[in-house]
Amino acid sequence: MKILIVGAGIVAYGGAFAASNDGHEVDIVDHSIEFGLPNVWPSVLLDRNSIPLSFSTDQQFEGIDSSFRHEWIMKGMSIQLAEKGVQFFHRTRVISSIRTETDQYSVDLIGAGQANGTFHYDKLIDTTADTWIPWAKPHQLTNSSVKYDIERQYATGFVHLQSENHQFSNSIYQIDRQDGLTESWYVGDQKTKNRKVIEIIATMLPTNQSLWDCSQRFQAGMDLWNTVR
Repeated sequence: MKILIVGAGIVAYGGAFAASNDGHEVDIVDHSIEFGLPNVWPSVLLDRNSIPLSFSTDQQFEGIDSSFRHEWIMKGMSIQLAEKGVQFFHRTRVISSIRTETDQYSVDLIGAGQANGTFHYDKLIDTTADTWIPWAKPHQLTNSSVKYDIERQYATGFVHLQSENHQFSNSIYQIDRQDGLTESWYVGDQKTKNRKVIEIIATMLPTNQSLWDCSQRFQAGMDLWNTVR
């Protein structure tokens, strides 16, 4: 079968891994020029061994214990999935999806990527709730085989010097990274006057905070595939 996954996050990658393992052709489509960027997720990976993809790349992967840079996880997974035959349609948006009389999906794609026009798929998986790109026009999905449906809320991440950890001790997650910086994450729109903050990440994350963990999201993607396989 030909499978289209809309929304390029770790949930999509879990679904793509499971579907390709079952011998199907998989395409992933989303707005970004590089999937995983810009990063809007915490670097939380609580169960490294639960993800069967290698993160190794030709560059030094940033990860210690349960702290792995989210964008590097995505980069490593992208390489592994491409080697399995998964195709990535970057800078591309779905402008319509129609379920046909033969129980397939006719999907119109548009954008600056390598895919424009009408394509036909046997299954369409909507994982757009796992991505958040505020500047992009949303995908127009009127029909799908299954949808990853979660509630989200505003969240804020501060990337700061590790010497400032005590200033953010009330955070939900505090993640010491290999590069000598720390991520401190909060629910809601948070502010700080700390001058040693390197980056502020304003985003939308699941209200279920266990889904901030990359390993949980990857498993959710595999579970999505199992509902439509």
